[in-house]
Parts: sequence; structure tokens; C-alpha cells
Amino acid sequence: MTRLNTRITMLLTRLRDMRIVWDVMGSLYNRRIYDSIAELFEYIAGELTAQDKAQIIDAGAGRGYLSLLLASRNPEARVTGIDYSRMQVRRAESYRRQRNIFNCSFHQSDVLSLQFKDAAFDAAVSAGSIKHWSDSRRGLMELHRVLKPGGCLIIAETDREASDEDLRKFATRFHLPFVPKGLFFWGLRHVIFGQSFSQDQLADAVDRVGFHNVQCRRVPTCPYVIVKAWK
Repeated sequence: MTRLNTRITMLLTRLRDMRIVWDVMGSLYNRRIYDSIAELFEYIAGELTAQDKAQIIDAGAGRGYLSLLLASRNPEARVTGIDYSRMQVRRAESYRRQRNIFNCSFHQSDVLSLQFKDAAFDAAVSAGSIKHWSDSRRGLMELHRVLKPGGCLIIAETDREASDEDLRKFATRFHLPFVPKGLFFWGLRHVIFGQSFSQDQLADAVDRVGFHNVQCRRVPTCPYVIVKAWK
């Protein structure tokens, strides 16, 4: 990659992670992106076994698709979705009311400094969020702190080592009529996936903060990696 491309990539990555961008552009993301990764949310929900009365936190909940999927599948559980974008939290609450789901709530909060007591949750999930955290280690340490002993963590993120072929197949899911295909692929390759985690990097990050029995694999239906571990 040329020096100019590197600078452009770094600039776009910073924009990608800014709270104001998600406040302003979150609704566009919700309309254009979320439906294309619905299989990922289904996959995560299938990986989580929640006991009755379980407390579950969804870090980086966005519009709340995964939180509400977990809440609907586990009616005796309580799901708390957090996001650092105030507007995304509002959209998630609106979507929750629209679906009449009452065992779920959404709050504006930063995963780097969670406003919850130690050992408050039985499980933690996060989908497509950790690459946006300014300090992934600190965020993982916070999730470790708020989980009960034996609590389960599931994190899914874009696969930094996804092949160009897999990314091109993935790109066909999106309908962005005003974005040239070549430019969209470049953004996926260098900004979304290129500035993310590989399978080994994500597993190592989770292991280093104290989780054990770390399991990591690629998601079969889309170019994401998923880590499952326990406190």
C-alpha cells in the first residue's frame, strides 16, 4: 500500500470509529448493513445458552438487532444493550417498542468504562464492535469484570484475513447504488476488514485479559471470526 493510501486508510478508520459519525450516519448503516449480516446474529444467538433469569450484556448493540433476538429467544432472561452512540440507543429503544419486547433495555455507555457492578452479568456478547474500541484490551477487561465467575463471552468481528474472493461474495449482499463497486471493495478490504482482527489476534486478546477455554473459529455464513470463552 502506498503512503497516500495508508494515510487515507488511517483517516477513514478514525472516522469509522467516531461517535458523531454513528450519531449522524447510524440510520444509514442500519438500513443498508444490518440485514446483510442477519445470519451472523442468528449464529451468535445459537451459540449462547442462557439459563433462566440470566443477565446478558450486549456491548456495541447498535440498533439492537442482536439484543432483541436474544431477548425474544430467552424470555426469562434480561438483556442490556449498550452503545456509545446516543442516537443508536434511541433507535434501538424505538425498535424494541415496535417489537413489544420488554425483557430488554438500551443505555448509552462506553465499554471502556461500564457503569455496572462487578459480576453483574451471566453472559456478554458483542458483534462487529471491538474493532471500533479505542482500547480493545481495556474493553475486554471491563467485560471480564462485569461477568460472573463462569460467565460466557461471545465476540464476533470482521476477519482481517478474509480472502478477496470471500469479500467480493460478501460485497454482493449490499445495495449501495451510489457507491462504485471498486471503491466499496477497497473500503471493505482496507478500512473495515483490514483494520480489524484476525482469528488468532482476537483469540489472543481474549486470552490475555484472563478468559479461559478460549474457542475461536470462522463463521461459516459470512467473513467474520467468532470467539467464545469463559471467565
